[in-house]
Amino acid sequence: MSSISRQTAREGLAGLLSTALVGAGKPAEAVYAYQVGDFAGQSPVVVVSSGPMNRLRDTLGDCYRSVFELRIDVFVVYAGEGWTEQDAENAIDTIEALIADVLLANTRYTAWDRIAYADATQTDGVEIGGVEYRRELIRLNVEVF
Repeated sequence: MSSISRQTAREGLAGLLSTALVGAGKPAEAVYAYQVGDFAGQSPVVVVSSGPMNRLRDTLGDCYRSVFELRIDVFVVYAGEGWTEQDAENAIDTIEALIADVLLANTRYTAWDRIAYADATQTDGVEIGGVEYRRELIRLNVEVF
């Protein structure tokens, strides 16, 4: 039996988030299933990336229970033409709430047996491609049996 890869869960989660967050009347411009070095003017942007992996052998069988972290980073331009600091804060709050809804509706999914927040989210500011963004990091625990 081959070991699972985080890629399946990471891409599955990015697909679910893209459906919920991107499109007419939705709050994000893009969802990426990998880290991006420059958003080329897009905002808000959601990035799903891989975190640490732990493989547990609970039985004498030939398989692992894989427990790993996925990271969701939400990036919103801090301020700009027609966009204020309040708009940025409102967008980050709206996107986090929609992400929480997606996770709640998909606690079990084809790519995982369990997914949940690992701990409280973290917010800060970062500069990417010369643009200042407000960022929220959401760390998730994912289990695959």
